[in-house]
Amino acid sequence: MTPLLDDPRTAQLEMLNEVARIATLDLELQPMLQRITDALASRLGWELVALVTIDTARDAFRCEAVTASVETSVHIGYGRSLGSGIVGLVAATGEPELIDDVSTREDYIETAPGVRSELCVPVKHHGKLVAVLNVESKQLAAFYGQLPVLTFVADQIAGAIASAQRYEELQQRVRLMEMMSEVSRTALEGSDVSELLQRVESYIADHFPLRSVSIERCSDIPPSSSETGLVVPIRFHDSIVGALKLEADSAEVFSGANAVAFHAFANQIAGAIRLAEMAAQLEEKTRALEAANSHLEVISTHDGLTGLANRRHFDETLQLEWRRAARNGSALSILLMDIDRFKNFNDAHGHQAGDEVLRSVSRALLTCVHRAADLVARYGGEELVVLLPDTGAHQALAIAAQVREKISADCGVTVSVGVATAIVTRDDSAAGELVRRADAALYQAKKGGRNRVVAHPGE
Repeated sequence: MTPLLDDPRTAQLEMLNEVARIATLDLELQPMLQRITDALASRLGWELVALVTIDTARDAFRCEAVTASVETSVHIGYGRSLGSGIVGLVAATGEPELIDDVSTREDYIETAPGVRSELCVPVKHHGKLVAVLNVESKQLAAFYGQLPVLTFVADQIAGAIASAQRYEELQQRVRLMEMMSEVSRTALEGSDVSELLQRVESYIADHFPLRSVSIERCSDIPPSSSETGLVVPIRFHDSIVGALKLEADSAEVFSGANAVAFHAFANQIAGAIRLAEMAAQLEEKTRALEAANSHLEVISTHDGLTGLANRRHFDETLQLEWRRAARNGSALSILLMDIDRFKNFNDAHGHQAGDEVLRSVSRALLTCVHRAADLVARYGGEELVVLLPDTGAHQALAIAAQVREKISADCGVTVSVGVATAIVTRDDSAAGELVRRADAALYQAKKGGRNRVVAHPGE
């Protein structure tokens, strides 16, 4: 044991002044407590001085500062359950313990070989236990008469410890809020649930000293009793949707603010999982709606029998192409055709055979019209029409002749074709006139004996 100063009262006064000075410094909790234990050991020559705080969530105490001139197993982070040993007893009861001879106490737990006496006092602020101050010595009755002194020290430092703890709790809350915001942002950046969980796992692994981090989607949490492991259920409302599984080299990782953070992360993950699931469901419904709209668009613009564009789609496209041709001053042609003697064919072979002929003629027609801007449509009954943008009269006649020959060769029927061409003006009403001219040319083709192409003598 380090010798006491010649005047014990002087040493005590110097110690009290030093402790009072430390308590007024703007220090974080652990550095402040360490300075206090150093001052007590130095000024009074005590062999072991330790300050512990209480972790009520884990029902345990934790050493925050220790100064020792003897060998000891006590270290920063050392802890036991409340009620264990003399320190645990004081932490549990809030009452001081002065022991002149530790061999008389069955509840004494040796942490420094050769210790003979111990003094342990609670540190209370407004009646609430905030810490425990413990001193030990290898001499018998080393702390006889020292209880008032150590109690006075406890009273002096109680306010400073409480303030430091509140400040630390505030800092922890700020850090937790920052982490929660970051986890929320990180989670929402995931394009699917798997990527979301991987991002959150990486964030937690980067910010805590963990051996492993995993997030599993499940509906039940198996029990876990590992001291260095933690399984946090991920709940959305009353249902378990997953588990946050953590492993570390020390149980200390799961104490205090860290434990609060892990449970907060689990809550955040639950919301993110639900958002991702809702987004996936919405995306699936959107795709289904787009497919349905696409199908409706096809139904509304195409003929159900032949698969060609219908009359409505042809009329709308004609107006659009007419306006475009008017801006460019280009030519626009129409081929209007009719299957020859189609009524007689239907009467002789039946409507199903007639429908197949319409489909066959449509397929043959499509093989002759290749450009993306061209439009082939069923105009009505057995009449078909071809819209040919940027096509002059000579080219339109050549296409019409090819169509007539192709259908005659492949379909077992013939067609009559009327051709009309216009150099488009800005008069939109003239588009209808172009169709009427093509219809007039078709009439002449049928009147002339059918199975032929006739061009209207217009422009």
